[in-house]
Amino acid sequence: LLNNIGRFKHFYLTVNHAQQRLRPVCVSDVAHAIGIIRDNEDTVGQTFELYNPKEYSRKDVIELVQFLLHEKIWQVNVPPKLLRLAAQVANALPFHYTSHHEIDLMSIDDIPSKKDPSIQTFADLGIQPHTLELAALQFIRHYRPPQHEEDPIEPKGYKAFRKPPIPVSNRDIVA
Repeated sequence: LLNNIGRFKHFYLTVNHAQQRLRPVCVSDVAHAIGIIRDNEDTVGQTFELYNPKEYSRKDVIELVQFLLHEKIWQVNVPPKLLRLAAQVANALPFHYTSHHEIDLMSIDDIPSKKDPSIQTFADLGIQPHTLELAALQFIRHYRPPQHEEDPIEPKGYKAFRKPPIPVSNRDIVA
């Protein structure tokens, strides 16, 4: 989603005025969860729904990308049936641009199912997922205009992307 918005920032197509609700999650959080699930025998046969605790609309995500890129995102609202027809025509082209299934998904809210006590989440694995506001820029920074290339990767006051220093000697390594 973030890459598509950044790549097509001059002409980003939306349906239903970008009112789709979603709970995007960072791929590193999902990878971390899969690692824990793989290593824990108690998770065998369980169902997991891995989603961000905060709900966004597609319009909220577009506005966040616009803020982080320091550039206007030109959204064009297209009727779903017309965009679906265009996607079916694009399916005949030699490269993948989009499909009518992707257009259908743009019209459906992508939120978790009703809380079933048997469904596990990030919280059950002891993982606090990154917020979209802190994780987004690392995926879309290369879409920034050149004059903002050197701007910091994190919003002012956040230290979310700082890595711990690399130890330089054996005494710096804590066992």
